[in-house]
Amino acid sequence: MDDGVDVLFDIRNALHIGNYQTCIKEAQSFKATTDDIDEECKGLMYRALIAQEKYAVVKGDISSSSPSSLQAIKMLAEFFHNSHSRDPIVEKVRQMQKDGVSLQNSTVAITCATILFNYGDADESLRCLHNCETIEALALSIQILLHIHRLDLAKKTLKSMQTIDEDATLTQLAGAWIHLAVGGDKIKDAFYAFQELCEKFVSTPLLLNGKAAALMLQGQYLDAEEALNQAQDKDPNNPNTLVNLYVVSSQLGHAPEVAQRNLNQLKDCGPTHPFIQDLQKQEALFDTFCQQYSE
Repeated sequence: MDDGVDVLFDIRNALHIGNYQTCIKEAQSFKATTDDIDEECKGLMYRALIAQEKYAVVKGDISSSSPSSLQAIKMLAEFFHNSHSRDPIVEKVRQMQKDGVSLQNSTVAITCATILFNYGDADESLRCLHNCETIEALALSIQILLHIHRLDLAKKTLKSMQTIDEDATLTQLAGAWIHLAVGGDKIKDAFYAFQELCEKFVSTPLLLNGKAAALMLQGQYLDAEEALNQAQDKDPNNPNTLVNLYVVSSQLGHAPEVAQRNLNQLKDCGPTHPFIQDLQKQEALFDTFCQQYSE
């Protein structure tokens, strides 16, 4: 903030709606007036680079003398870059949880929570956010709560966000996520929320996948496919787009090779995506049963 004005609003907002390249470009050209603002700006840029899977860039840019918030973001890049050796990073996060100091920085708390959540430890990720009352921390809490099917707590957290800033982009997004989870008539409200954000800012794969999810839940698979094709035009390798296209292709009765093509592409560009990990578990379980019955 600078005299009550969020001078980083456009950069921050671009990150939140998934407009990562714009976030990076605007951050690179931004002239910070204080060291704190410069640190926050760089943090937003590095997180956008992580979202684009440019992990080596982030790791190379952030040195051992960088501020703690940027060190935490570098740790996040290392976590995603090293899918087969994540335990040491997770252990470091657990030590930071215990030191009583690290998580007082909201960026560090959010980053540690993100690492633990992607590691599969939802409870500990929520603990990282327990004393963090920023809009972004609350939004991440809602994502985690919905993942563990605590819709009641997610709704309560949304009220806290609305108290802080009911018009914030993240508040609108969080409300849409909850509408999708509630279902029924609320699905239309979710669709309109994603549509409004697309019209207010710009259509991104993140927002278009939200629209598609709402349309799929209403059985409008052709419209969902249209939204997903738009998303794929913007980012051909977006894993969530590929997952949803796989589902839509199956529902619309497209030729099996169409759905299989999307699945193969997902396995190639998003091998650690939860959908692929779950599919691999089911395939392994199926193979085990087949082997038992063939003996």
